Amino acid sequence: MNSSLQLQAKAVLELRRRKFGDRPPFHVYADRPIEFAQEVLKISYLTLKQKETMLSILYNRETNVQAGHGVGKTFLAAVIVVWWVFAVGGKAITTAPTENQVKELLWSEIRKLWRAKQNILGGVCLELHLRFTETARAYGFTARNYSPDSFQGVHGEKLLAIQDEASGITEEIDDGFESCITGASNRGLRIGNPVASGTPFEKSCRVRHIRISIWQHPNIAWAYRKEADGIYRLKPYIAREILHKVDGAIEVKPQDQWPEKFPRDVIPGAVSISWVEAVRSKKGEGTNFWLSRLDGFFPTDSHFSIVPRSWFLRARARYDANKKHWDEQADSHDWRHGMDVGDGGDPHALASWRGPVLYQVNEYPTKGDMEDVSRAAALGKQYLTDHPGTIRVDNIGVGSGALSQLRGDSKTRKYASGFKFSQAASETGKFTNIKAESFWALREAFQNEEIAIAPLGAEAEETLMDELSGIMYEEMASQKIRIELKEKTIKRLGRSPNLADAVIYGFIKPKPKLKRQAVGASYTTY
Repeated sequence: MNSSLQLQAKAVLELRRRKFGDRPPFHVYADRPIEFAQEVLKISYLTLKQKETMLSILYNRETNVQAGHGVGKTFLAAVIVVWWVFAVGGKAITTAPTENQVKELLWSEIRKLWRAKQNILGGVCLELHLRFTETARAYGFTARNYSPDSFQGVHGEKLLAIQDEASGITEEIDDGFESCITGASNRGLRIGNPVASGTPFEKSCRVRHIRISIWQHPNIAWAYRKEADGIYRLKPYIAREILHKVDGAIEVKPQDQWPEKFPRDVIPGAVSISWVEAVRSKKGEGTNFWLSRLDGFFPTDSHFSIVPRSWFLRARARYDANKKHWDEQADSHDWRHGMDVGDGGDPHALASWRGPVLYQVNEYPTKGDMEDVSRAAALGKQYLTDHPGTIRVDNIGVGSGALSQLRGDSKTRKYASGFKFSQAASETGKFTNIKAESFWALREAFQNEEIAIAPLGAEAEETLMDELSGIMYEEMASQKIRIELKEKTIKRLGRSPNLADAVIYGFIKPKPKLKRQAVGASYTTY
């Protein structure tokens, strides 16, 4: 370059510096979201599907992304928000089904991106608010603010609306979402795991969607191949090198024990081979969990599911939408625990209700030895100590042994009772047994929005939702309702529905309120 051109280039750079300071002129990236991510945010790797999504935001009014687990969907949404605010110069609003998902998922990623480049980007970023200028800003609203007006009152020439974890978004909120992206320059993004059919997210994806399965992710794509039955499995030569047995179970070796020729994770923290193989072992191939979390497909809820996924998600969202109301409802009741005792092959499962709220579900591994029953009884006693109330135990097989120990203890005798699914129903003309009657009562409580689900932990929520939606009822020729044979459910799920059974034991026929003295003292009723 000759001296004249060099002087001209320096002059242009100086003019830009005076106009924009040390920050680059972000507006030049208004129609180049990928370049903004790479050149301004310095993101070294974007997958092809992430790039496709960014370009879809640029050209389409609505973009719907149904994505598997760990493929960077929330990170991608955060990048899009930052680009929209600083390059497009528009307003972005975001939401998610629960308060924790808004604060700790999407907005956590937004805050990380901004802090890493705040000297370049400028502006201000708070917990749920990103501001560049008066018109270029973003904010998130939480479940406590849920109403259609949360979206409907927002309009603007350059408006971006985002639903993160979109499967849990209600019809009312989605209606508000639609109403605020009516302008020619407005954009909407629904993004999430496709965990429930019949939701507004699923209906929107039917029209047009981008599907991101885990199988093309760079962390694992090199290791898997699709078999004739449609299932992805490790290539045989790779499986021989990285799988080994631990206590009789097949597990993936730590990456530092792999042969040097095998690549390590390109994106740390994203989907991994060890996670995929754990899902294969625990959840089973081709199950609804597999379809939604790995393949990126919406699972099909049968008409005969006891609790369709969309009902479960609504019950979960109800609690976060009005936590104070549901906790007040629960406070007037004692705890009701349900325990399904494992037999060595299955874990012990416990669930805890208080009034209309399901507060916790947990599984505890069994060892298959003579002490499993005593360990289950000890768990039951601990639950009654921590949360005084009643406990119901499956009174068959190993469950009867745990119940016997609870009934044999003077401190828990009054508060432990057994339950057999084979018992006669109270409405013998409608149900084949008490199992059908109990599950039907739970189904109606979900359908009528009479119950709520408190945060259970992501894995527990997914497992319980999978089990409740995977248990089917049948209508007999006599018009009686019955629950399918457990063998059918186990074949469908790839495991026994232990958490669902524990939930039922705790849900049915709650006892009158009990008055407690201090923990460890004897209990009295009134």
